[in-house]
Amino acid sequence: MSTSSSTASLTRSLELDPVLLAALLEGTAGGLSMSGITPTPIGASKLCSSSHAIAVLVGVCGKSNGTLTLKFSERGMLHIASGLTGETEREISESNLDAIGEIGNMVAGCVKDQLMGTDYELTNISVPSLILGASYDFYYARGFHSLSVEFELPGIPPAYQRDRFFSVTLSLLRRIGA
Repeated sequence: MSTSSSTASLTRSLELDPVLLAALLEGTAGGLSMSGITPTPIGASKLCSSSHAIAVLVGVCGKSNGTLTLKFSERGMLHIASGLTGETEREISESNLDAIGEIGNMVAGCVKDQLMGTDYELTNISVPSLILGASYDFYYARGFHSLSVEFELPGIPPAYQRDRFFSVTLSLLRRIGA
């Protein structure tokens, strides 16, 4: 069995939507390309379970409406922001919060491009919102199509194991008649 057919079989058995999976993988890589960071995907789920202290939410709408959410630890967020700003970011500041919001916009824009021509096609994205603090959960109504991909960041030392990972989640509800 070839690797691609084996992956397709596994995707079906896990009930992961291949369109959303491809959009998240390609969109995240494309969105982070300006930061010089190429994250490695390490897992995917229909549920978002990461409990990182920083989240970027971007609303999306079109044939489907919903949110794209990126969740990071503080060190992970500073690492990605450093890649975009070109400066070593050591503590949370207005400039690196702006940078991580822009990363959210870039990932959402790339995911939007990946979904063009699909049943999940998106036409607009919102201004990003930031959540700071780990005490939150997301709840979605029945009928949402969700997929979360966990990525590993290169360049963060293994001593900071938990900070090496971040997640990108897309949760969409199809519009009636779209």
